[in-house]
Amino acid sequence: MRNLLKKGDKLIGTTDGKVFTYVGEDDSDDENYGHVEEMAVPVYLPDFEKVEPK
Repeated sequence: MRNLLKKGDKLIGTTDGKVFTYVGEDDSDDENYGHVEEMAVPVYLPDFEKVEPK
């Protein structure tokens, strides 16, 4: 999923609806994890959907 995202993309949590800002890859080789601005730890990207600009 990381290859579909670029820095600054907005992501919305599929379970709680909270919006986060994608900032980049984490240190692992796992495509399913990345960093968001609002959290200090990597997040599991399949738990989010990309918010498309209007």
